Amino acid sequence: MAYVGLSDFHAAVYDPALKTYSTPVKLSPAVSANITPNFESVTMYGDDRAVYIEEALGAIEFEFAVTDLKTAEYELLLGKTKNADGVLIDSVDDQAPFVAIMFRMKLAGGGYKYYCYYQGKFQTPGTEAATKGESIEFAPETLTGSFVAREDGKWRAHLNSNDEGAEATAATWFTAGPYEATPQV
Repeated sequence: MAYVGLSDFHAAVYDPALKTYSTPVKLSPAVSANITPNFESVTMYGDDRAVYIEEALGAIEFEFAVTDLKTAEYELLLGKTKNADGVLIDSVDDQAPFVAIMFRMKLAGGGYKYYCYYQGKFQTPGTEAATKGESIEFAPETLTGSFVAREDGKWRAHLNSNDEGAEATAATWFTAGPYEATPQV
């Protein structure tokens, strides 16, 4: 089924030591997402032919754009804080937390495909702007990051809302999260 939409980015902070997630927070409206799992595949040869193939998951490149990266989202996703005057100050000592990212994509025939990437960190975005000319061009806020598998080996969950019995899970995807009974804090 072809995708015809993208919506409902949510983030939940993940604590790998406690294996817990915070309650998911809805982010600004989604513009685009590009997620690339990097697998390395190695083939062993014997008797003049391929006899084994072994595969390993590397980092998962994650890029998403939203209409506007709000201050609270910047703090949540990047581990930044405001000073006493309410000004965000970026520091070399800032540590982005591990987060899970959830979203859904609308299917052409109806329904949604839901995704959750379990553990990753985002980098502080650069600044790019252009003056307004004869035509208006929007410049969404884009974040890039790297995701990895959790200690238990799991790295992603996905659900098609059209599958039999999927309604209950889809209904709680953004509130309870598809964490496989991992408690939330």
